[in-house]
Amino acid sequence: MGILSRTSYVIRSKVNALLNRSEDPTETLDYSYEKMQDELQDVKQGIADLTTQKKRLEMQKQRLEDEVEKHNEQAREAVRQDRDDLARQALEKKQSKMNQIEDLDTQVADLQSTQDDLVDKKNELEGRIEEFRTKKETMKAKYEAAEASTQVS
Repeated sequence: MGILSRTSYVIRSKVNALLNRSEDPTETLDYSYEKMQDELQDVKQGIADLTTQKKRLEMQKQRLEDEVEKHNEQAREAVRQDRDDLARQALEKKQSKMNQIEDLDTQVADLQSTQDDLVDKKNELEGRIEEFRTKKETMKAKYEAAEASTQVS
């Protein structure tokens, strides 16, 4: 082996050793696991946000239902007083509020559907993360055993 070829071999060996040390598979596995955990946290936050939005809409719906009852009572009172014009106005307001309630019901149903989808995704992701964690620990143990075996040799 010539001096040049031996020097080239030594340099390549040193570079490969440096690269191998910098690319620790256990770090890569841990990083992938952390990314999956971050994604799970994002999904959980999305579920919490949807729950909050849904609660707000339900509270708004309750206020509208209270107003519907108030307008209904106003219409009855106006009829008792022979004020058909006031009764008509109260009933028109009542109908407007009822239309808003229907819109809110649709929005709540859409949010519930989205929330159900996110819960399914969360459950699936939790299963994948647990499976990955098990495989990760097994791979790390095999890698560490191989490293120990290499160092002994």
